[in-house]
Amino acid sequence: MLGLRRNEVKMIDHSPEWDEIANQMIQQLWKIFGSTAEDIQHFGSTAIRHIKAKPDMLIAVGVKNMDTVDETLLRLQEIGISKIENQSEPNTVLCALAAEIDSGVHSLYVHILPYGSKTWNENSNFKDYLNAFPQKAAEYESMKISLAKQYPNDRKAYKNGKIAFFKKTFTEAHAYNQMKQELDISAFEPINKGLSGDSKYRVETADNKQLLLRLSDISQHDQKKAAYDRMKHMAAHKIPMPSPVSFGVASDGNNIYQLLNWCEGENLETILPTLTESEQYTAGLKAGEILHKIHQVPVTPTDATTANWNERYSSFIDQSIKSFQNSKVPVENSELILNYFENNRHLLETRPQCYIHGDYHAGNMMLSATKEISIIDWEIHLFNSYGDPWKELTMQATPHFSTGLIQGYFSGQPPEDFWPILALYTSISAISAIPWAYYSFPSELESCINHCANVLEWFDNMKNPVPTWYTK
Repeated sequence: MLGLRRNEVKMIDHSPEWDEIANQMIQQLWKIFGSTAEDIQHFGSTAIRHIKAKPDMLIAVGVKNMDTVDETLLRLQEIGISKIENQSEPNTVLCALAAEIDSGVHSLYVHILPYGSKTWNENSNFKDYLNAFPQKAAEYESMKISLAKQYPNDRKAYKNGKIAFFKKTFTEAHAYNQMKQELDISAFEPINKGLSGDSKYRVETADNKQLLLRLSDISQHDQKKAAYDRMKHMAAHKIPMPSPVSFGVASDGNNIYQLLNWCEGENLETILPTLTESEQYTAGLKAGEILHKIHQVPVTPTDATTANWNERYSSFIDQSIKSFQNSKVPVENSELILNYFENNRHLLETRPQCYIHGDYHAGNMMLSATKEISIIDWEIHLFNSYGDPWKELTMQATPHFSTGLIQGYFSGQPPEDFWPILALYTSISAISAIPWAYYSFPSELESCINHCANVLEWFDNMKNPVPTWYTK
């Protein structure tokens, strides 16, 4: 059942005999390599149970030192395995059955490479991951069958067609391998939402616990650790949120991971338009009450800062305004917003500071089946997690929700001095979002420009600090 011409691509059903053949070859190879090998495994599609595969088997030998390979090659020839003349990858050696090298029909390859190298780990994790989750293996099989039909005689094109899947799945497989060392995992699903840049996964354990896994680049260690510690602090003060479980450095040393308890429910930003105006207002009330509770959490000495808010925020906004002007993005009547900020920035001089969420909006809230709200996405660096509490009360998703948010926060109508500050934060935040979108997220630019127009309408071209959407 094994054997394929050099450039041929075809799929056949998985055979239980493949494992037997692989095991026999692995035993022979252990006799050849002995202590120079760290591990010998059956890799490739024939090692993934229950899916169709190309009928050519790959056995990988992970060695301690590639300098010993030349001596081993002589012993491999004694059992009919020879080095292939054209080697495609550096620091590895690909071999095949000597008889098949001449015939051009291959049933078995032996790949010698450094144990623990990136290639070794990726292939080992990939095999384990797809064998653990048949639905993922089925996705891989479907793609392979489609590519085989497209390129029946072009192995290179077939291989290139799998690159995107491999890249995505290698990341998932590594995350799974990291977590299975700590948890008995029964389900593992990637989450493709958000702009944080983190890789996120829903993890379910054998005892029915659901967790959120976040993977971040190791360069973000200090920032992410600070955010994780802040989440622990918030959870300890009974803020409704996914509570932290663990934090650490992934085994590859290139990533850090965070495990949080899963937050069940629907994203509030998504569900809000389907709610009645009364339900939107009630949700806003609850969100306002939670926000006020967040702002009452005691600040730890390490997070407090002696710099006043005016200095911190003005510096940030001045840079944003400069970036906006340099971008030359046309925003009609933007000068009205800029003038309002300049004429009212003195209001920042006496503003207090406390813990804030940093990105408090309906998109970072979950609504449970019982209409309770939980706050998610606390992954904000320290500048945006400590500041003026009123900065978090800007327009949110719908007018009724936004009104409820303010009234829930103040347990009724806000003080009159709140409105000019609301107008200041709402308007200048709209302008500062323009360079953010222009330079980092161009797909969001049109939405940000439209938001500036909405802000000017809400505040009557910055002549009335009470927005038109607010309902007493």
